[in-house]
Amino acid sequence: FFLTVIYFVCNVAISSHGFSHSHIGPRSRPTHFRSRPRENIGNYDILSTEKNSPPSSPRSNSNLNSVLSSSKTALQSAIIPTSISSIASVVPPIDLLRTTLGLLLARKLSSSGLRKRSLSRSGAISAFLVSSLSLSTSFRNGITLFAFYWTGSKLTRVGSSIKGKLEEGHVEGGERGWQQVLACSAIAVGCAVVRKFALGVPDGPLGSGFAIGAAGTASAAGNLLADRLTLAYVAFFACCAGDTWASELGILAKSHPRLIVRPWKVVPPGTNGGISGVGLGASAAGGVAMGLLHGVFVPGGMASLFSSIGGAGRAAACTATAVSKSAFRREIALLTLVGFLGGLGGSLLDSLLGATVQATYYDNEQNKIVKRPGPNVNRVGGWSFLSNEMVNVMSTAMTALAAALLARPILNLI
Repeated sequence: FFLTVIYFVCNVAISSHGFSHSHIGPRSRPTHFRSRPRENIGNYDILSTEKNSPPSSPRSNSNLNSVLSSSKTALQSAIIPTSISSIASVVPPIDLLRTTLGLLLARKLSSSGLRKRSLSRSGAISAFLVSSLSLSTSFRNGITLFAFYWTGSKLTRVGSSIKGKLEEGHVEGGERGWQQVLACSAIAVGCAVVRKFALGVPDGPLGSGFAIGAAGTASAAGNLLADRLTLAYVAFFACCAGDTWASELGILAKSHPRLIVRPWKVVPPGTNGGISGVGLGASAAGGVAMGLLHGVFVPGGMASLFSSIGGAGRAAACTATAVSKSAFRREIALLTLVGFLGGLGGSLLDSLLGATVQATYYDNEQNKIVKRPGPNVNRVGGWSFLSNEMVNVMSTAMTALAAALLARPILNLI
């Protein structure tokens, strides 16, 4: 863009002044120089001051004009390739639009979370970075991430007064810091970035053959790797949503949860490793929501539904960008299944880790779960080995890895 502006300014300056000295005031010349009138050569004014030189011939004027014309053409050919048109050919307009939209939405998300106290200042900065980066890779990646953050923020406010009595440090709205934000997004966003920028694979239906090798030829290994990254992305957020939905809704259940490693033992609500019917149902629902959204918003999916609606022009435009209806249905079915398994299985894995490697303390005086030992505080489960954020990272990473490794049998299901 800046090179284009510079070229434009230079071109105007050349055309306006034509390398002319006419803007310079009269100057004294030595008497032995013989002045000649100005000669107009093309678009340029030349003031000759040669000593005793004869007037230039039309032929020499023509030669000079051709030299200036070729120089101008060379200047244009050297600068125009770096203009906006060439930039648009390197960076597709849809990517520029999506990235710009991502920055605007990420700013709104982070500022809104900071204002409503669902994010701390460090959490808001981290949310801005990961959400804008996710949406720059594809629209549905951004939609899935935004849906997880939005639903988690809303569910945190459900029964907030009750949660404050059962858990230590519960804040209205949640107020998640940068550790929690990155624990619930960094790995998935990394998968999306690798697919988009490292592999150079545009988003599309599973098994659609979009992957292009380094030499520009289709690569079966690249196709499978791209599908593995997509499945890992969905499974990751399914696990995050499943754990968040279960934590925020399960604690409000009327029946007390049971410890996953000892199902016969009843534990206080909010205990790490505690499971309940309400919590398991919420885990499955959260995972299904993430997988369903990711499948519905596959590029070209909506266009397949509207390809037969409207006039011939609209139908032709939709058909040009649409995937087949069978591929659209397959995408929704596969990703919904992955979301269900990732949400329920990931939540159970998180509970298992919480019951074994993460300690839970109960304050007998306040009758609530606390984060650290102290007077009148009993440990009701686990060992003090990992923090809650580290447990989240482990469970989500293992869930995403399992989905990626099982990509081949998953793709063969339907």
